[in-house]
Amino acid sequence: MRYLSYQALRMICLALAAVVMSPAQTVFIQGTNLDVDIYGNIYVLDAATSTLKMYDSKGALRIEGGGPGWENGRFDQPSGLWARNGIDVYVADYANHRIQRFDRALNFVSVLSTRESENANERFGYPGDVTLSRLGEMYVCDTENGRILKVGSRNTVELTFGGFGGGAGRLHSPQQVEIGVNDQVYVLDPPRVLVYDSFGNYLSALPDGILRRPSNLFADERGCVVVDGDTMVCFDGSNRLTLSLLVSQLLRGQHVTARSFVLASGQLYILSDEGLFIVPDPRPARLD
Repeated sequence: MRYLSYQALRMICLALAAVVMSPAQTVFIQGTNLDVDIYGNIYVLDAATSTLKMYDSKGALRIEGGGPGWENGRFDQPSGLWARNGIDVYVADYANHRIQRFDRALNFVSVLSTRESENANERFGYPGDVTLSRLGEMYVCDTENGRILKVGSRNTVELTFGGFGGGAGRLHSPQQVEIGVNDQVYVLDPPRVLVYDSFGNYLSALPDGILRRPSNLFADERGCVVVDGDTMVCFDGSNRLTLSLLVSQLLRGQHVTARSFVLASGQLYILSDEGLFIVPDPRPARLD
C-alpha cells in the first residue's frame, strides 16, 4: 500500500479548501459535449439539435453552426468534440459515420469517412469520440467495431487497436478516448478505463476497486480524471489515485449530473442539464 506524505496530504487539503471556499460560476449553456481552447473559448456540441456553438470565456455566444443533415458542416447525432489547440475543431459525427474538421471560427475544413473503404483495417462507423495528440495524430473511437483508430497527419489510418484479438486490452464498448502523460491513450470502456501507449500496446487498466460507474473521461499532461457516478476521481501521470471527491462538493452542495467536463487553464468546466459550472481545478499540483 502506498502512503501519502505529509506534503501531499497538505496539498490535497488545500485543494479541497480552495474548491469549497470558491463559488461556482454558472453559465446557462445547454449541450451534450464541450471543450475549451487555449484562449478560453468554450465550444459546445448539442446532439439533440445537431448544433455546434462557440462562446467566449465569459459565456457570450459568438458563433453557431451545424444543424441536422448529411452535408458538410451538418451533423446527425454528433457525439464527440475536440478543440483544445485554438486552431482546429473536430467533431465525431456519429450517425453520419465521419469526423468533421472545422477552423476555430467553425468554418468547415475537411472530413474523414472510411466506412465504405475496401480495406477493413481502415473502416470505422458510429464514431463516439475524437481526440488529437500533441503531434497532431488523431484517435477515433470506433464504436461499430469496438476499437480505436490512429490517423496520421496525412489523414490516413496508421493502425487500429483494442479490437478482436486484443487480449487483456480488448475493448467491448469504447465511448471516449483521451491523450495524457507521455502520449498515453486512455479509453473509457465502461466499467473500465484502459490505458495504451501511442502505438496501441495495452499497458494497464486504471486501478481495480476504485471505479464502478465511469461515465466521463479527461486526460492531459497532469494525468487522468474520471467522473464515476457522483464522484470525480483524479489520477497522476503514473495512474496513481491522487484525489476523489463528490461533484456536489465542487459545486457547493448542488447536485448535478455531469454530461461532459474538461479542465483548462486552472479551471474545471462541468456541463450539465442545469447549465455550465466553472470552478477551480481541484487537482493537487503533485505528489511527493
